[in-house]
Amino acid sequence: MFDRIKMGENIFELIEFALARHLKDGSTIVGRYGVNVAKVREVVRMPKINPLASGIPGVAGVFELRGVPIPAIHLSQMLGDKSAIIKPTDQIIVVEFSRRRAGFIVDRTEKIRRISWDHVLPVGAEKAANISGMTLLEDNEFLFIVDLERIVQFIESTVEGGGEIKQPIASSPYLNPPPTFANAGAKTSSDSEGQASKVGILLIDDSKFILDHVGPLLERAGFRVITARDGAEGKAILGEFADGNSKVGPIDVVVTDVEMPKMDGLTLTKWVKEHERLSVLPVIIHSSLSSKANIEAGLKLGINGYVVKNDVRKLSDLISEILGKDFKTGQFFNAS
Repeated sequence: MFDRIKMGENIFELIEFALARHLKDGSTIVGRYGVNVAKVREVVRMPKINPLASGIPGVAGVFELRGVPIPAIHLSQMLGDKSAIIKPTDQIIVVEFSRRRAGFIVDRTEKIRRISWDHVLPVGAEKAANISGMTLLEDNEFLFIVDLERIVQFIESTVEGGGEIKQPIASSPYLNPPPTFANAGAKTSSDSEGQASKVGILLIDDSKFILDHVGPLLERAGFRVITARDGAEGKAILGEFADGNSKVGPIDVVVTDVEMPKMDGLTLTKWVKEHERLSVLPVIIHSSLSSKANIEAGLKLGINGYVVKNDVRKLSDLISEILGKDFKTGQFFNAS
């Protein structure tokens, strides 16, 4: 992906695929969906699927790919079509993210599209829980970007006792810290004295789950957290901070996702690292894109660390190490 696209230009590639959906009136419609190429390892024809000993909703079973067992997830069923069946002509999109591999069963793959993030529209969680965004195509039809991470999280939450498809979340190693850029201790009119003395983290993610769960965990670890819902909103907050007009207090480190509507995390990183005043501000990528290629792409743009999503302890430790401070992380991390 990154060999074909200039990094930091707010463009990504996705694989477009078709899914047939059965409606309550008996009719069938074919929808157009997509998944980021950076998550895709390969597309395979329908293999032999071995059912699980205990059924898991939406999981057809496990198949082998070059000796590696991979869960096969029936995507139509996960998107609400309980009557969908697996056909011999179906394909499986094999993906990898957050140190996990999974295969998603689709009707057929169509093409690879190059999309600008500023053309991706957010979708309200109440309207499409497993859709992360949508974009209008040239024929005035919408293509929906599937939130694969959320689907896997949902499946894992239904598996008791660490079932057959659950794997531990791992994080990448620490990556070269920059010169210290810390404003801890500065006081602003918008912060209480106690809050102003805490290190300020700008947490940028389009996932409500991340903002609502990771943000509070970082606060319990002793940090002050400011949130933004995409790269464009994060850029606006950073711009005000650079101009001395911050409404949220000092910012000491940026923690950003990669895949976001309007502006992605790599484009934001490039802007920060090229900014006259913000270039020394540490930027940590917090993403489900865990391949070596994705980490290298961030390093070329000057990131200061890369942590796989939801490893909050690793993220907290990395922030403290980058800023060269001995922060107390609290008993929360030691709770068993």
